[in-house]
Amino acid sequence: MRKVLAVSLSALLFLSACGTEEEQKSAGQAGVFDSVKVKVEDAETVPEVEFDAPLDITESAAKVVHTGDGEEVADGQSITFKFVALNAEDASVLGDTYAQAASALPVNDMLKEQDPVLYEVLLGAKVGSQIAYAFPDAQAQASGAEDAEEQPTQVMVLNVLSTQDTVPMLDKDEAAARNADGTLLMSQDEVAALEGDGKLPKVTFGDDGVPAVEIPEDAVEPEKLIVKVLEEGEGAALTETSTVKANYLGVGLRDGETFDSSYEQGEAIEFPLDGVISGWTYGLSGQKAGAKVLLVIPTELAYGDPAQNGPSGPLVFVVDIEEVK
Repeated sequence: MRKVLAVSLSALLFLSACGTEEEQKSAGQAGVFDSVKVKVEDAETVPEVEFDAPLDITESAAKVVHTGDGEEVADGQSITFKFVALNAEDASVLGDTYAQAASALPVNDMLKEQDPVLYEVLLGAKVGSQIAYAFPDAQAQASGAEDAEEQPTQVMVLNVLSTQDTVPMLDKDEAAARNADGTLLMSQDEVAALEGDGKLPKVTFGDDGVPAVEIPEDAVEPEKLIVKVLEEGEGAALTETSTVKANYLGVGLRDGETFDSSYEQGEAIEFPLDGVISGWTYGLSGQKAGAKVLLVIPTELAYGDPAQNGPSGPLVFVVDIEEVK
């Protein structure tokens, strides 16, 4: 998480607020943000931030420097946020993300383990709050050993825009248990019914064999994994631990936008079936080389929502299995 934020600092801005003791919740290095002031115009405008420079930041620190009036952030939810970054040495602005789409961050056990300082301050913070945050150790690691000393310590001011409930990925054991008890996959009768009602993504193939996916307006976000064989294979069958070589196209079920495609890379990809998301592991297990398969994968069998390592929400894949190893 820290490294992600550090890398994002190419685009960030400034603040002013006084408040009650409740509004000044902080964690990490004590007192480092006591001089930070924030002037907030509205949620979409970069705030003005000032402080008594330089700030002597030697360890991670976070503090609510302006309190919003929205709902409180609860454990297990995620926040959306934008941020501005400043140079701790002279309070100059390094950049901001206000012209970009908001980022998402789960406030969960993973954040608590990776960044307890930020977790402590975000938990219970209200939507609309501005949070000053610094992470010198992580910044140094992200910058690289050679130039770490030359990089100024950065102070970020995070604007908490919204909260939402989080849908986590099922871990491997949970997915295996659901597969074993028959609650992981949607039955073929149910899949056929969805297709008959026009609620299943439609796949077409071009003359070059490249697939295209059309998402119906009333597409269903499934609770179970949908598997539809578009073309039967005649080769070796996949097991949950096989290695497969395949071409694939991946699109979001909610927006129909392509997020990954081996066709665009120009070659099939080889991977172990037990080393990918559970939707692939159990959706492709049992299929044969030569098969073309449509997978509609629930959020919890994909990357979760919000996702930290891939696209968020339910996903659609078209997979052309070339070889089973």
